[in-house]
Amino acid sequence: MTRTLPTPTLTTGAFRDEHGDPITWTTADLDSYQVIGDIAPPPPPLYTHREMQAEAQAWEASATGQERVADELARQGHEIAAGIHRRGAQDARQHAAAARMGWPYYEAFLNGW
Repeated sequence: MTRTLPTPTLTTGAFRDEHGDPITWTTADLDSYQVIGDIAPPPPPLYTHREMQAEAQAWEASATGQERVADELARQGHEIAAGIHRRGAQDARQHAAAARMGWPYYEAFLNGW
């Protein structure tokens, strides 16, 4: 009879998947989890710094375009529509500012954390 050994757990996420609810963990499990957290490298961000800067530029371009549309609508006397586009431009600038800070900050901004 062959016995299959468990695969080594090298990340905190894999440890949680293998051991279940932390409420049920033993002291040794908690110590192991702490050690893994201390030595395991953190997962890489979903997007690189360069990709986030490109995202910020795209949001800035969107804000510029919406401001242009808002100005044109205001010149034509459509104040309500112009206001909608100005708010859209403001939102796009907030997205751009968050994206410039990198993925973790941008993710938190998107999720309202």
